[in-house]
Amino acid sequence: MNSMSQRGWRLRCQACGTGYDFAPMVHGCPACAAHGRIGLLELTRTYSLKSGDFSGCTGRGLDRWLDVLPVQDKDAFLSLGAGGTALIHSRIIGRRLGIPHLYFKLEQQNPTASFKDRFVAMSANAARSFGFRKIVVSSTGNLAVAVAAYAAALEMESMVIVPHGTPAGILAEASFYNAKIAVTDRELRFSALETAARRPDWFPIGLFLAKPVQNAFGVEGYRTFAYEVIEDLGEAPGTMLFPCARGNGLYGAFKGFLDCQEAGLIATLPRLVATQPEKANSIEVSLARGSDSAVELPPFESVAKSTSEAVSSDDALDAIRESGGYGLSASEEEIQEAAASLAEEGLNVETSSALPVACLPKLVRADGFDRERPVVCVLTAGGPRWMDPGKNASPRIFETATISDFERLLDKTKERDLLNIREGQA
Repeated sequence: MNSMSQRGWRLRCQACGTGYDFAPMVHGCPACAAHGRIGLLELTRTYSLKSGDFSGCTGRGLDRWLDVLPVQDKDAFLSLGAGGTALIHSRIIGRRLGIPHLYFKLEQQNPTASFKDRFVAMSANAARSFGFRKIVVSSTGNLAVAVAAYAAALEMESMVIVPHGTPAGILAEASFYNAKIAVTDRELRFSALETAARRPDWFPIGLFLAKPVQNAFGVEGYRTFAYEVIEDLGEAPGTMLFPCARGNGLYGAFKGFLDCQEAGLIATLPRLVATQPEKANSIEVSLARGSDSAVELPPFESVAKSTSEAVSSDDALDAIRESGGYGLSASEEEIQEAAASLAEEGLNVETSSALPVACLPKLVRADGFDRERPVVCVLTAGGPRWMDPGKNASPRIFETATISDFERLLDKTKERDLLNIREGQA
């Protein structure tokens, strides 16, 4: 595919510093490759931001920020309404934990019910602008659905590569958007993606990682987390928590907060917090060991399926250090209890999305935590497609064959009495 010029943006290798024109360079830095290394290419601005760059933004969601994002053709950009999700104040959990200004960022309000829409909107639009008409992704869930949806909207073909054991709801949704689905062993997923990426007609929507197949475009959509939260609060939060697998969402938000600091909109960065399951807590372990690079852990399958990765990204690790943040983890029981507590707030989230709430008790005990500053938990995805009947209480269903049965049900409030009704007893 031909490269295209993009005013104000270039690709730069994190390893060797070589710069390149805005182009679909999905195989990393050629200069590093010539020496047998993998160089991660990252999009960088070639100009400095000023407050006026944000003051004239119009529209909502991603569309509101196109002037400060690496978008080649704003008129052709198709967001499906991604971004602009609500930031709501906690009524219950914050009060219990003594955090008066606790907020939830509701990413389930995105078109395919997860934060991945921000990533895929940037990636798929970039692919189309470069002339691609086919996109492929390796995913365990939310990313697959988002790719399938945006491909359909952009009149592109899509292929999603998923591991055995992927929830049926994920497969059904991806199929609904006419995606081709390749089911393979978990360890073969990335080899399959690399195979597709070698084809000149397929654009791989990989993550922003120093891997043989890379995607510099998607992570830029996560800058909008910072723009939106600052606009909604009128200030930067004191602390912002993310569920993290690799940590692309956290790193993209970090880039957005740096933008706002450069433009003079905020004075200091919020502390960024990676929340992960115990035994899949690469960031927490890396910070504890003082490691320069993210530590790889043994594979672990958590109830928080979307965050069960063995190693996180070095960029997320660096962002946490630079912002004075933390890496925290939660047990399987704590994660499930947090999901239940969010249900009390009226929120049904994917289990992985409950990680920030599960880690709040540890956050309030952390050195330097300021409970009087706003605290934002990013709830990355909705729960319906991930619902597991085995982990939830039995549905509260009662047979009411007559109006008298129904009236008795109205009168019974104790669980013992409800059980009697359930069993058909007086």
